Amino acid sequence: MISAVFATSMCLSGCGGSISKEDFASNFAKSTGSQSSLSEEQAICIGENIYTEAGEEQITEMDGQLSESTTIPKELIAPVAKAGPRCAGAGDVLREQLETQDITAEQVDCIVEAINSDEELNQQVWDALAASYGGDQSKAAALKETIAKTATSCVVG
Repeated sequence: MISAVFATSMCLSGCGGSISKEDFASNFAKSTGSQSSLSEEQAICIGENIYTEAGEEQITEMDGQLSESTTIPKELIAPVAKAGPRCAGAGDVLREQLETQDITAEQVDCIVEAINSDEELNQQVWDALAASYGGDQSKAAALKETIAKTATSCVVG
């Protein structure tokens, strides 16, 4: 989801000039559109925070480089991981994926709430999401057991 958004977000200045935080965040939000379970407000917030974390210089240097990429560059993994929890619960981001599983809507809500309400787990999931957007699945694999325990407590009761 976010990696595809970066491809659209990165060529904002006509590919050559400086990119403003507002332009980056606005385009980031427009690009997430229906591809994401994020609200427009959450997407703008994430875009603004990615910009703040990465800095204008780094964002501008990357302008136009991602239009063909399906992943985000490693330089943006940490900014995405830091920006995400400031604006949206990781459970919210995973909601659509959870809804494809063979569990009830109430169980999905339980899992989403469990992730979102646990600050440490929320950050761990954002770290894994950001790394996976950069092509690294190792953090996601390491979280499987923790997420499985959370899911089991919601499904079993």
